[in-house]
Amino acid sequence: MSATVLVVEDEPMIGRILEHKLSREGHRVLWARSAEEADALAREEAVDVALVDVTLERDGVALAAAWEGGTAPACGWLAMVEARHPEEAERACAAGARGAVVKPFKPTAVAAQVRGLLAGEERV
Repeated sequence: MSATVLVVEDEPMIGRILEHKLSREGHRVLWARSAEEADALAREEAVDVALVDVTLERDGVALAAAWEGGTAPACGWLAMVEARHPEEAERACAAGARGAVVKPFKPTAVAAQVRGLLAGEERV
């Protein structure tokens, strides 16, 4: 299933890895490198799934939670959290995330989580 995936990530290497893997899976990938860029893309584009780094220059959880008013991704969003901060995953899920990607991650596992969201799985 092809979808538009918004990757909100300020680390170039992580962004490139996700962009490459998700594009190879057949998705259209939009990559925002800042919260401001993510806000603009969420308003301009029909996004199906978002992957949001919680440690942006602005709180990534607050950014994604604010989308709920009308620019929210159709199938939901996943928080990207550091393994050393597991409490961030809980905070993100409480704010509406459908699951969490723990860094470091395997790109195939992230692609599987995106597929799960697109398939309508409750939590991925």
